[in-house]
Amino acid sequence: MTTNKTNVAPLNLLQKLDRYFDGKQQLIFWMSILSTSIFSLLLFEPKVSIGGDDSIYINRAFNFITKGSFPSFQGPLYPITIGGIIAVVGVNLIVLKFFSLLCLLIHQWFTFRVFKNYLSPFALFTAMLLISSSSAIIYFGSATYNEAFYLCIQSIFIFHFEKSFLRNPKEGLDLKRDFKKLLLSGFLLFLLTITKNIGIVAVMAVAIYFLITKNWKGALFVVGAAAIFMLSFNIVKSTAWEVKETQISNQGSTLLLKNPYKPDMGNEDAYGFWLRMVQNSKSYLGYHFINIFGVSKKDNYRGNTFATLLIYGLFIVGLITFFKRSKFWLFIGVFIGVSYGATFLALQTYWNQERLIIAFTPLLLIFLLNTLYHVFAIKTNKYQSVFIAIASILLFANLIKTFSKIPEQTKVISKYMDGDIYYGFSEDWVNYLKMTKWTKSNLPNETYVACRKPGMAFIYSGGKDFYGIWKVTSNDPKVLYEKLKDAGVTHVIMANIRINAKDQNSRIINTVRRYLGFINDAYPGKLKLVHQTGKNWPAYLYKLD
Repeated sequence: MTTNKTNVAPLNLLQKLDRYFDGKQQLIFWMSILSTSIFSLLLFEPKVSIGGDDSIYINRAFNFITKGSFPSFQGPLYPITIGGIIAVVGVNLIVLKFFSLLCLLIHQWFTFRVFKNYLSPFALFTAMLLISSSSAIIYFGSATYNEAFYLCIQSIFIFHFEKSFLRNPKEGLDLKRDFKKLLLSGFLLFLLTITKNIGIVAVMAVAIYFLITKNWKGALFVVGAAAIFMLSFNIVKSTAWEVKETQISNQGSTLLLKNPYKPDMGNEDAYGFWLRMVQNSKSYLGYHFINIFGVSKKDNYRGNTFATLLIYGLFIVGLITFFKRSKFWLFIGVFIGVSYGATFLALQTYWNQERLIIAFTPLLLIFLLNTLYHVFAIKTNKYQSVFIAIASILLFANLIKTFSKIPEQTKVISKYMDGDIYYGFSEDWVNYLKMTKWTKSNLPNETYVACRKPGMAFIYSGGKDFYGIWKVTSNDPKVLYEKLKDAGVTHVIMANIRINAKDQNSRIINTVRRYLGFINDAYPGKLKLVHQTGKNWPAYLYKLD
């Protein structure tokens, strides 16, 4: 009697890894939640940043709750939301930071729910661990920037859109049947738009996706729904708070300028936008994106051309590969392409900040990982070890970078708990922040003080409102003087804040010095020194008569 034996090819390493993680999706999810939670506590940042936007959100939220002042610049939804928290617990910086952590965890939850059915088990494990252990992403879990809040809403939108229109693409779109789903999509897109101005690209991405898939009714309905919500919101805003300008017009016109600090230079031309696209691609993809996951040369802010071209190449390969094979990956690809493209066109090249792409970074990472998996594990199975090597390098580099930050941040947390709220700031910033506290403690309540960073001044003074001098708007001393007096300004802080706090020889931010210089030259005696804090890089307080 002859026994027939079926020859079964042995599993390669990647197949073994996929088999091992298959059925362990819940373990992957809880691992990522635990990773984010633990690293967020170890890397918790009790201070506000010297960038200023995180503190100005709190300032606007407080003014919205206490004075009814509508936060129309940079997107109102986040200040309005944390305004509700402030109404309950006051300006409690730690509570507000833990709200950001909650938003980050919600983002993790919905990201996992979306991609668990579209990634191989090992790729899912790699993506979730990278996102949950990236010190750059985790930072926003203890910051009061609106990035974590935006990530939260964006992940909810993608989850809803995938469940409603991408999970069963053969069903097609029926306006009568899918009316509520389309309406909710429009509402979530509206929420993204009033969280950050860049949220408008999500509306564009959905419209482009529907048009690519020859569903013009879906594009028209979703865009129309988002527009109706926005129009209704603007009507309520203009009626209740008498705010006439639209949100995007407030900041959008600034983005068109060649130099937002020198509006007289005019708007950018076509060649200027092309240069923005090229340089921002290199800076944000060739440095910031890979640095977020620990793979870059230190402080190479201008980026790596090869890394930039490699990322573009992989993205294009993925877009072509999934164009007809998967509506889900087509949508994610379009969403990423529109988001990054609009960002690179809009941003001034010298802003060069990691946080400006952080909202789209997890999506790009996942898309690229899936493309690499398809190339090395499906199309060319014999090169599956390449994918394992890339995943291993990313995981190792990411964890090394995150762990390296823990000792210093632990010291910052310890000092903060001991009552040293200035620890971690350089001496120039400490002098400035102590001056803001001095004005709150020593000047009459009715005084109104101008300064360079009003949001930070609000936080570290203990809740005093300040007038912001962001730029020198004119060379005419009379115009500058009357602008301050018309605003009710009585005093001005002139600090010696360095552009690079880590460099002892760095230039000083001289906006306020130039502003006061024009006034002092034209009107001697109008400025009188009241107080000084610090000897090195001192901060000065002047009374404005």
